[in-house]
Amino acid sequence: MRIRSEQELLDASVIITAHEIDVWNALLREVNVAVISIIAHDESLFFSKEAGLVPASINITALIEQGDIPEISASVSDIKRVRAVFDEELNMGLHDGEVEAIAILYADESDSFLFCTSDKVAIRVLAMLVLSDNGVSFEEVLMATGLLKPLPYEYRTAYFDRYITEGQTARIQGKGAPYD
Repeated sequence: MRIRSEQELLDASVIITAHEIDVWNALLREVNVAVISIIAHDESLFFSKEAGLVPASINITALIEQGDIPEISASVSDIKRVRAVFDEELNMGLHDGEVEAIAILYADESDSFLFCTSDKVAIRVLAMLVLSDNGVSFEEVLMATGLLKPLPYEYRTAYFDRYITEGQTARIQGKGAPYD
């Protein structure tokens, strides 16, 4: 298990799924969750109880304002640094929230964060930047907290590990990013 960080950075898809499977509140009690600013103020706003996708509206900004979850932001220069490493095709596959999370990991020398995502491009990029150990599947997070429930394949460790391996291979082959 890779769960060892001071804070878990959760991607929007993970936050939404945690609401859908009704583990969000328990997860906040068990894990030191932090949210990326782009996800808090943009990406997680597209889902609500009224849309019928989640059992309760997702209001990350209220949790931040109440002091329940810290908001973490990457600098513009750190985001540009990550974007500059990859070719246009790979950059187009990364959402802004994922880029911000990866920029935080890339700039963080203390390894105090883990990024929990189900996005295959983001997972590959973690491996291409030699940040494989700074990523984690949602299944691993739920297993470590005792909150495990049935999950779609893209949230499982086998899926995560598959795309870590693909990213490591791409790095070695110099695909999508220069080999240094």
